Amino acid sequence: MSSPPERGTEPLVSGGRFILQARECLEQGCRLQAGKMAWEAIACYLKEIGDQRGWHCDSNRQVQQIGIQLWPEFLDFELGFAIIDIYYKGYDNLYENYMSKESLRELIDLAEEVLPALEALQHTAPSPFTITSNTQLRRLRSLTGNNDLQIGDSSPVGFSLKHSPNGDADAAET
Repeated sequence: MSSPPERGTEPLVSGGRFILQARECLEQGCRLQAGKMAWEAIACYLKEIGDQRGWHCDSNRQVQQIGIQLWPEFLDFELGFAIIDIYYKGYDNLYENYMSKESLRELIDLAEEVLPALEALQHTAPSPFTITSNTQLRRLRSLTGNNDLQIGDSSPVGFSLKHSPNGDADAAET
């Protein structure tokens, strides 16, 4: 089995490699690694999108927070739910080993199905966002490092630190 791709490689290629590795692990009977690889297929995109927005993504918790923060940007509720579900189940199974081979096969298939949506989101400007709850506030403070954020604060670029309100990427938000 080949080693996982390094962070910073093209996510679609990395995601596809992780899916192949997940299937390989599953066929070899290594359910723990199969779930981890499905999780990694999603995580590589979440990390890349977080990097593109200038968000902190140095821990598993922050990568989870990126997935949750991106959820409103998915037009399809089921797709957003699937991405979070894959991430949590794949990660949890690594430590709990509770998923059957068939359940893991379904998880891997679902991960493969959502990769194109994550690829599209990677190339889409962030959506406007207004902080309406303490949970959102804590999450965005963690992701942006901006502890001055308050409930009611809005951003036309979803609190991205690398997109300008005018829609230009790689420009710090004012």
